[in-house]
Amino acid sequence: MKYSIHKIILWMNDNSGYRRELQFEENKVNVITGESNTGKTAILHIVDYCLFASKHKIAESKINENLAWYGLNFKINDKYFTIARKAPNRTNVSSDYYFSSTGEIPEFPSPNMTEGSLKEILETEFNIDKDVTIPFGGRSLKANSKISLRYFMLFCTISGDIIQHSEVFFDKQNDSRYREALPRIFDLAVGIETIENILKREKVLSLQAELAKIEKKNKQISEKKSEFYDELKSIAMEAKEYGLIDEGDDIPDSIESLKSVIDDGISQAYDTKGNRFDEIISEKNLLERKVRNLMRFQSAYNEYKSSLNVIEDSLKPVEYWRNKDEIVKTSIFDTLITSLEEDLQRIKQINRKRTPIDGKTSDEIAACRRLINELEEEARGLPKQAKSFSDDRDKYIFLGQTKTKIDIYQPKNDCDEIKSTKEIEEQINSIQVLDITESRELCIKVVEEIIQGYMKLVEPSLENYGNYLPVFNYKDKKIDFRKPKTTYIEAAGSSSNDMFKHLFMFLGLHELMLTKNNKHVPSFLLIDQPSRPYYGEEENVSESRLQHSDRAKIIDAFKLMDTFIGNVLNDMKQSFQMIVFEHVPKDYFNDFDNIHLVEEFRDGNALVPQEYLDSLK
Repeated sequence: MKYSIHKIILWMNDNSGYRRELQFEENKVNVITGESNTGKTAILHIVDYCLFASKHKIAESKINENLAWYGLNFKINDKYFTIARKAPNRTNVSSDYYFSSTGEIPEFPSPNMTEGSLKEILETEFNIDKDVTIPFGGRSLKANSKISLRYFMLFCTISGDIIQHSEVFFDKQNDSRYREALPRIFDLAVGIETIENILKREKVLSLQAELAKIEKKNKQISEKKSEFYDELKSIAMEAKEYGLIDEGDDIPDSIESLKSVIDDGISQAYDTKGNRFDEIISEKNLLERKVRNLMRFQSAYNEYKSSLNVIEDSLKPVEYWRNKDEIVKTSIFDTLITSLEEDLQRIKQINRKRTPIDGKTSDEIAACRRLINELEEEARGLPKQAKSFSDDRDKYIFLGQTKTKIDIYQPKNDCDEIKSTKEIEEQINSIQVLDITESRELCIKVVEEIIQGYMKLVEPSLENYGNYLPVFNYKDKKIDFRKPKTTYIEAAGSSSNDMFKHLFMFLGLHELMLTKNNKHVPSFLLIDQPSRPYYGEEENVSESRLQHSDRAKIIDAFKLMDTFIGNVLNDMKQSFQMIVFEHVPKDYFNDFDNIHLVEEFRDGNALVPQEYLDSLK
């Protein structure tokens, strides 16, 4: 996504009309260098503030106390825009915005648009719509909530807070919202995932959730029906015990018969109470006796076959004796051996084939057990003893209670019917969601290959790690060094190496995104003082205090950024802008083609110039 800042504008609050502007060039490494406490880092916070920050880090002293509005004049996808935001009141951010869709910079801003409307305009340029959502939720982020353009800006800043950090490579990771957002948008940001595939995956997840809901309801209905059936069976049982309905009826017929009894007020009882239950007990006992006999027979038959195996084993030496010349053969030798061989063959044939007895016995046992289960199920629905009402009053009370129970436990509407899941299952099977595992692994390899080239470019500055291999740690979103021909990940403890790792990773990710024509992440990078490991936070930089080797490393860092811009412009035919805040003298980067000095904040020149501050006294 093409993006570049043309100007940063500051409107003072003294009504003098004084306006401070910093102008930047496209397709360059724009450097603002100078002393500490001159407002260089504040520029990073101003960019963040103008792009809808909910809290700010702009210094109150000298800067915020003198400013009325902060503004950005920038270009997205060849369109110029201007956004200005009223200065915060100490820690309270402002909700007043000025916006120009043509890039017009006013003499003095006045509010003309709400934050929500302004976000919608910019989100269109960031290719963010209702379909670009958080795929899964967390403590701070809700699943399926819209992705904020601010999440993609995580790929566009390397602040002073993290540039030396050995573990954290992205800004705002102390904020739970951004910490949760990073892994959720990373694949989409760098081109591993596509919006189309996300939408397919979300559709499948939605259908799976609906399917799970229906299956859960079906299970509840099934359990409810089972529970209702047990209750109805209990009702029918009691009615049979009182002789109100025929014992032989199944549950549905019993309930219908009972309804007729209730509706017609039938008073006579059947004379067959208890007969069917006794018949079932008798039939069950007979079947159980039959099963026991069959099992005894089966056991005896198996013993018989086992004994045949023993006999077969004892006759096997016959084949050996037949061909043994050393044995003295009498007149009956052949007759005896032949007889034994015939016995052996008959036994082998009997053992080899499965006789009908084997299968029929097992089938008969299974059939008997199945009948026993059916009889037991029928018996559970029959009264085990006959009851009688003491008088008609008790009978009618029982009938009234029974009618109420039947009304409760017998569903009457379609809402209690089990729904088919076939249609939803077919929809799920018809959506082809791409597995991004291979794409992710390939992108990781590409990033590592790109970074390997960067490492070769600045190999002397990496000292002992110059010939090491880069490893992109996808889980933690950081770069490690691996010793060649080993799996050992080196803990490169130098803050200088940590700084280079940050540059390697961000430049590598942006190069990958440019090759994939990324539509969400701006081709833009803000870097706060790459020389921090060497200069620290000293107010006055003394060249004599800087070791020659450290100077070479700083120059290598600029060489890396300059080469990156050159590759993007000449080889990739794309565009990119960097803004870098530094302490170093300008001769460190004067010899590079793609580095532009914006201003030096020295000798009173600052974000809010000392000359202006003196005029207020």
